[in-house]
Amino acid sequence: MSLWGDLKQKAIDANPELASKAAQALNKAKDLAIEAGQKAAPVLKEAGEKAAAYAQEKTPIVKAQALKAIEDAKIRRAELQVQAKNDKAARDEMIRTMYDISLSPEDELFIDEPFNHYGRQFNFFIITGEVLDSQKRNQVHLHAGHSHSSGGGYISNGSGYVGGGSSSSYVSSRNVEEHEFWVRLQDGKESCFQFADKNVRIREGQMISMLFMRPADNDTGQMVSLYNHNADQYHIIFSPAQINQMFNLYTVEPGFFNKNEVLTTRSRLLLALDQRLEQLKGYIARYEKPVMMIQAQERQE
Repeated sequence: MSLWGDLKQKAIDANPELASKAAQALNKAKDLAIEAGQKAAPVLKEAGEKAAAYAQEKTPIVKAQALKAIEDAKIRRAELQVQAKNDKAARDEMIRTMYDISLSPEDELFIDEPFNHYGRQFNFFIITGEVLDSQKRNQVHLHAGHSHSSGGGYISNGSGYVGGGSSSSYVSSRNVEEHEFWVRLQDGKESCFQFADKNVRIREGQMISMLFMRPADNDTGQMVSLYNHNADQYHIIFSPAQINQMFNLYTVEPGFFNKNEVLTTRSRLLLALDQRLEQLKGYIARYEKPVMMIQAQERQE
Protein backbone atom coordinates (compact mmCIF):
# COMPACT_ATOMS: atom_id res chain seq x y z
CA MET A 1 0.00 0.00 0.00
CA SER A 2 1.26 3.53 -0.81
CA LEU A 3 2.02 6.08 1.89
CA TRP A 4 -1.10 8.04 0.96
CA GLY A 5 -3.27 4.92 1.07
CA ASP A 6 -1.83 3.99 4.44
CA LEU A 7 -2.56 7.43 5.90
CA LYS A 8 -6.07 7.39 4.42
CA GLN A 9 -6.81 4.01 6.02
CA LYS A 10 -5.52 5.19 9.41
CA ALA A 11 -7.79 8.26 9.23
CA ILE A 12 -10.79 6.02 8.52
CA ASP A 13 -9.92 3.67 11.35
CA ALA A 14 -9.50 6.62 13.73
CA ASN A 15 -12.91 8.17 12.92
CA PRO A 16 -15.18 5.88 10.85
CA GLU A 17 -18.20 8.15 11.29
CA LEU A 18 -16.43 11.24 9.93
CA ALA A 19 -15.04 9.26 7.00
CA SER A 20 -18.54 7.99 6.18
CA LYS A 21 -19.95 11.54 6.20
CA ALA A 22 -17.14 12.74 3.94
CA ALA A 23 -17.86 9.96 1.46
CA GLN A 24 -21.57 10.84 1.45
CA ALA A 25 -20.78 14.49 0.88
CA LEU A 26 -18.50 13.60 -2.04
CA ASN A 27 -21.15 11.40 -3.65
CA LYS A 28 -23.76 14.12 -3.21
CA ALA A 29 -21.44 16.65 -4.85
CA LYS A 30 -20.98 14.29 -7.83
CA ASP A 31 -24.77 13.86 -8.15
CA LEU A 32 -25.28 17.64 -8.06
CA ALA A 33 -22.61 18.13 -10.75
CA ILE A 34 -24.30 15.55 -13.00
CA GLU A 35 -27.71 17.14 -12.41
CA ALA A 36 -26.32 20.62 -13.18
CA GLY A 37 -24.74 19.34 -16.39
CA GLN A 38 -28.03 17.78 -17.49
CA LYS A 39 -29.90 21.02 -16.81
CA ALA A 40 -27.26 23.11 -18.61
CA ALA A 41 -27.15 20.94 -21.74
CA PRO A 42 -30.50 22.15 -23.22
CA VAL A 43 -29.59 25.76 -22.41
CA LEU A 44 -26.20 25.42 -24.12
CA LYS A 45 -27.78 23.70 -27.12
CA GLU A 46 -30.40 26.45 -27.44
CA ALA A 47 -27.68 29.11 -27.20
CA GLY A 48 -25.63 27.36 -29.88
CA GLU A 49 -28.64 27.11 -32.19
CA LYS A 50 -29.41 30.80 -31.69
CA ALA A 51 -25.78 31.73 -32.44
CA ALA A 52 -25.79 29.61 -35.62
CA ALA A 53 -29.10 31.14 -36.73
CA TYR A 54 -27.77 34.63 -36.09
CA ALA A 55 -24.59 33.90 -38.06
CA GLN A 56 -26.65 32.49 -40.94
CA GLU A 57 -28.87 35.57 -40.86
CA LYS A 58 -25.86 37.90 -40.92
CA THR A 59 -23.96 36.05 -43.71
CA PRO A 60 -25.80 37.70 -46.65
CA ILE A 61 -25.24 41.12 -45.07
CA VAL A 62 -21.52 40.47 -44.59
CA LYS A 63 -21.19 39.19 -48.16
CA ALA A 64 -23.00 42.25 -49.51
CA GLN A 65 -20.68 44.53 -47.54
CA ALA A 66 -17.59 42.70 -48.87
CA LEU A 67 -18.78 42.94 -52.47
CA LYS A 68 -19.56 46.63 -52.01
CA ALA A 69 -16.00 47.21 -50.74
CA ILE A 70 -14.61 45.61 -53.92
CA GLU A 71 -16.95 47.65 -56.11
CA ASP A 72 -16.06 50.90 -54.31
CA ALA A 73 -12.36 50.15 -54.86
CA LYS A 74 -13.00 49.61 -58.58
CA ILE A 75 -14.78 52.95 -58.85
CA ARG A 76 -11.98 54.72 -56.97
CA ARG A 77 -9.32 53.21 -59.25
CA ALA A 78 -11.30 54.23 -62.35
CA GLU A 79 -11.53 57.81 -61.06
CA LEU A 80 -7.79 57.92 -60.41
CA GLN A 81 -7.06 56.58 -63.89
CA VAL A 82 -9.14 59.36 -65.47
CA GLN A 83 -7.51 62.03 -63.32
CA ALA A 84 -4.03 60.58 -63.90
CA LYS A 85 -4.06 61.60 -67.57
CA ASN A 86 -3.66 65.26 -66.62
CA ASP A 87 -2.80 65.11 -62.94
CA LYS A 88 0.61 63.85 -61.79
CA ALA A 89 -0.54 63.62 -58.15
CA ALA A 90 -3.47 61.39 -59.15
CA ARG A 91 -1.16 59.21 -61.22
CA ASP A 92 1.27 58.84 -58.32
CA GLU A 93 -1.62 57.88 -56.02
CA MET A 94 -2.92 55.37 -58.57
CA ILE A 95 0.49 53.74 -58.83
CA ARG A 96 1.00 53.76 -55.05
CA THR A 97 -2.35 52.04 -54.35
CA MET A 98 -2.43 49.88 -57.49
CA TYR A 99 -1.91 46.56 -55.71
CA ASP A 100 -3.92 47.37 -52.55
CA ILE A 101 -6.67 44.93 -51.59
CA SER A 102 -10.17 45.77 -50.31
CA LEU A 103 -10.78 42.55 -48.38
CA SER A 104 -8.75 40.66 -45.83
CA PRO A 105 -7.23 37.33 -47.03
CA GLU A 106 -9.26 35.73 -44.18
CA ASP A 107 -12.52 36.92 -45.78
CA GLU A 108 -14.58 34.20 -47.43
CA LEU A 109 -15.04 36.39 -50.52
CA PHE A 110 -11.32 37.13 -50.90
CA ILE A 111 -11.25 34.95 -54.04
CA ASP A 112 -13.30 37.73 -55.72
CA GLU A 113 -10.60 40.32 -54.98
CA PRO A 114 -9.18 41.33 -58.41
CA PHE A 115 -5.50 41.90 -59.17
CA ASN A 116 -4.87 45.29 -60.75
CA HIS A 117 -1.94 46.41 -62.85
CA TYR A 118 -2.35 49.91 -64.26
CA GLY A 119 -5.45 49.76 -66.50
CA ARG A 120 -5.67 45.96 -66.57
CA GLN A 121 -7.58 43.76 -64.14
CA PHE A 122 -7.28 40.02 -63.49
CA ASN A 123 -9.52 37.64 -61.56
CA PHE A 124 -8.92 34.29 -59.87
CA PHE A 125 -11.04 31.17 -59.60
CA ILE A 126 -10.58 27.73 -58.04
CA ILE A 127 -11.45 24.23 -59.28
CA THR A 128 -11.49 21.47 -56.66
CA GLY A 129 -11.79 17.72 -57.12
CA GLU A 130 -10.47 14.20 -56.61
CA VAL A 131 -7.53 12.89 -58.63
CA LEU A 132 -8.58 9.86 -60.69
CA ASP A 133 -5.36 9.28 -62.62
CA SER A 134 -1.95 10.95 -62.81
CA GLN A 135 0.73 10.33 -65.44
CA LYS A 136 4.01 11.92 -66.45
CA ARG A 137 5.60 11.50 -69.86
CA ASN A 138 8.48 12.95 -71.83
CA GLN A 139 7.75 14.93 -74.97
CA VAL A 140 10.43 15.89 -77.52
CA HIS A 141 9.96 19.45 -78.82
CA LEU A 142 11.70 20.20 -82.14
CA HIS A 143 12.65 23.65 -83.40
CA ALA A 144 13.87 24.26 -86.96
CA GLY A 145 15.66 27.42 -88.10
CA HIS A 146 17.56 28.98 -90.98
CA SER A 147 20.42 31.49 -90.98
CA HIS A 148 21.96 33.41 -93.86
CA SER A 149 25.00 35.69 -94.10
CA SER A 150 25.99 37.73 -97.13
CA GLY A 151 29.55 37.87 -98.46
CA GLY A 152 31.83 40.89 -98.12
CA GLY A 153 33.60 42.90 -100.83
CA TYR A 154 33.82 46.30 -102.46
CA ILE A 155 33.17 48.04 -105.77
CA SER A 156 35.05 51.22 -106.82
CA ASN A 157 34.93 52.97 -110.21
CA GLY A 158 33.21 49.97 -111.72
CA SER A 159 35.70 47.40 -110.50
CA GLY A 160 36.13 45.29 -107.38
CA TYR A 161 34.72 42.06 -106.07
CA VAL A 162 31.76 40.68 -104.06
CA GLY A 163 32.21 37.59 -101.94
CA GLY A 164 29.66 34.80 -101.96
CA GLY A 165 27.09 34.47 -99.15
CA SER A 166 26.39 31.41 -97.06
CA SER A 167 23.27 29.90 -95.57
CA SER A 168 22.57 27.04 -93.20
CA SER A 169 19.64 25.28 -91.60
CA TYR A 170 19.52 23.77 -88.16
CA VAL A 171 17.20 21.66 -85.99
CA SER A 172 17.30 21.67 -82.20
CA SER A 173 15.38 19.53 -79.74
CA ARG A 174 14.62 19.55 -76.03
CA ASN A 175 12.87 17.11 -73.71
CA VAL A 176 9.87 18.37 -71.76
CA GLU A 177 8.25 16.25 -69.06
CA GLU A 178 4.50 16.83 -69.16
CA HIS A 179 2.13 16.05 -66.31
CA GLU A 180 -1.39 14.98 -67.23
CA PHE A 181 -4.09 14.06 -64.71
CA TRP A 182 -7.82 13.44 -64.57
CA VAL A 183 -9.96 14.97 -61.83
CA ARG A 184 -13.51 14.26 -60.68
CA LEU A 185 -14.99 17.68 -59.95
CA GLN A 186 -17.41 18.56 -57.14
CA ASP A 187 -20.39 18.29 -59.52
CA GLY A 188 -19.39 14.73 -60.52
CA LYS A 189 -17.98 15.61 -63.95
CA GLU A 190 -14.49 14.45 -64.96
CA SER A 191 -11.93 16.75 -66.56
CA CYS A 192 -8.35 16.42 -67.77
CA PHE A 193 -5.62 18.94 -66.91
CA GLN A 194 -1.97 19.15 -67.87
CA PHE A 195 1.11 21.33 -67.53
CA ALA A 196 4.87 21.05 -67.96
CA ASP A 197 6.07 19.21 -64.86
CA LYS A 198 7.01 21.42 -61.92
CA ASN A 199 7.91 18.59 -59.52
CA VAL A 200 4.25 18.36 -58.55
CA ARG A 201 3.46 15.02 -56.95
CA ILE A 202 -0.17 13.90 -56.76
CA ARG A 203 -1.70 10.46 -56.77
CA GLU A 204 -5.05 8.79 -57.30
CA GLY A 205 -7.58 9.46 -54.55
CA GLN A 206 -6.06 12.73 -53.32
CA MET A 207 -8.12 15.91 -53.20
CA ILE A 208 -6.63 18.95 -54.95
CA SER A 209 -7.61 22.56 -55.62
CA MET A 210 -6.27 24.31 -58.73
CA LEU A 211 -5.96 28.10 -58.79
CA PHE A 212 -6.54 29.82 -62.15
CA MET A 213 -5.83 33.42 -63.16
CA ARG A 214 -7.64 35.13 -66.04
CA PRO A 215 -8.03 38.60 -67.54
CA ALA A 216 -11.26 40.25 -66.36
CA ASP A 217 -12.57 40.40 -69.94
CA ASN A 218 -11.86 36.72 -70.65
CA ASP A 219 -13.52 33.58 -69.28
CA THR A 220 -10.49 31.38 -70.01
CA GLY A 221 -7.88 31.12 -67.27
CA GLN A 222 -4.40 29.69 -66.80
CA MET A 223 -3.58 27.37 -63.90
CA VAL A 224 -0.97 29.14 -61.77
CA SER A 225 -0.83 27.00 -58.62
CA LEU A 226 -2.11 23.75 -57.12
CA TYR A 227 -2.90 22.79 -53.52
CA ASN A 228 -2.85 19.14 -52.37
CA HIS A 229 -5.29 18.91 -49.45
CA ASN A 230 -4.22 15.42 -48.35
CA ALA A 231 -0.51 16.22 -48.34
CA ASP A 232 -1.02 19.86 -47.26
CA GLN A 233 1.34 20.95 -50.06
CA TYR A 234 1.15 24.08 -52.22
CA HIS A 235 2.79 24.00 -55.65
CA ILE A 236 3.52 27.07 -57.78
CA ILE A 237 2.91 26.09 -61.41
CA PHE A 238 3.96 29.45 -62.83
CA SER A 239 6.20 31.85 -60.92
CA PRO A 240 5.42 35.59 -60.77
CA ALA A 241 8.02 36.21 -63.50
CA GLN A 242 6.39 33.57 -65.73
CA ILE A 243 2.92 35.01 -65.06
CA ASN A 244 4.25 38.42 -66.07
CA GLN A 245 5.46 37.03 -69.41
CA MET A 246 2.38 34.86 -69.95
CA PHE A 247 -0.08 37.74 -69.60
CA ASN A 248 2.35 40.39 -70.91
CA LEU A 249 1.81 42.52 -67.82
CA TYR A 250 5.05 44.49 -67.85
CA THR A 251 7.74 43.34 -70.27
CA VAL A 252 9.50 46.66 -70.94
CA GLU A 253 13.26 46.25 -71.29
CA PRO A 254 15.33 48.78 -69.33
CA GLY A 255 17.30 51.32 -71.36
CA PHE A 256 20.00 53.78 -70.46
CA PHE A 257 17.66 56.56 -69.31
CA ASN A 258 14.76 54.55 -67.81
CA LYS A 259 16.60 51.62 -66.22
CA ASN A 260 15.75 52.53 -62.62
CA GLU A 261 12.06 53.17 -63.37
CA VAL A 262 11.65 49.93 -65.32
CA LEU A 263 13.39 47.76 -62.74
CA THR A 264 11.43 49.36 -59.87
CA THR A 265 8.10 48.86 -61.64
CA ARG A 266 8.91 45.25 -62.48
CA SER A 267 10.05 44.49 -58.92
CA ARG A 268 6.81 45.92 -57.48
CA LEU A 269 4.74 43.81 -59.88
CA LEU A 270 6.57 40.56 -59.13
CA LEU A 271 6.40 41.18 -55.38
CA ALA A 272 2.66 41.90 -55.57
CA LEU A 273 2.05 38.70 -57.57
CA ASP A 274 4.11 36.67 -55.10
CA GLN A 275 2.15 38.09 -52.16
CA ARG A 276 -1.19 37.37 -53.83
CA LEU A 277 -0.25 33.74 -54.54
CA GLU A 278 0.77 33.33 -50.89
CA GLN A 279 -2.47 34.90 -49.67
CA LEU A 280 -4.52 32.63 -51.93
CA LYS A 281 -2.63 29.61 -50.59
CA GLY A 282 -4.02 30.34 -47.12
CA TYR A 283 -7.46 31.03 -48.58
CA ILE A 284 -7.59 27.67 -50.39
CA ALA A 285 -6.49 25.75 -47.29
CA ARG A 286 -9.12 27.58 -45.22
CA TYR A 287 -12.19 27.65 -47.47
CA GLU A 288 -11.75 25.17 -50.32
CA LYS A 289 -11.59 21.97 -48.27
CA PRO A 290 -13.59 19.40 -50.31
CA VAL A 291 -16.92 18.19 -48.93
CA MET A 292 -15.66 14.58 -48.83
CA MET A 293 -12.79 15.54 -46.52
CA ILE A 294 -15.11 17.51 -44.23
CA GLN A 295 -17.47 14.53 -43.96
CA ALA A 296 -14.56 12.20 -43.18
CA GLN A 297 -13.37 14.52 -40.40
CA GLU A 298 -16.88 14.71 -38.93
CA ARG A 299 -17.09 10.91 -38.86
CA GLN A 300 -13.77 10.74 -37.00
CA GLU A 301 -14.98 13.28 -34.43
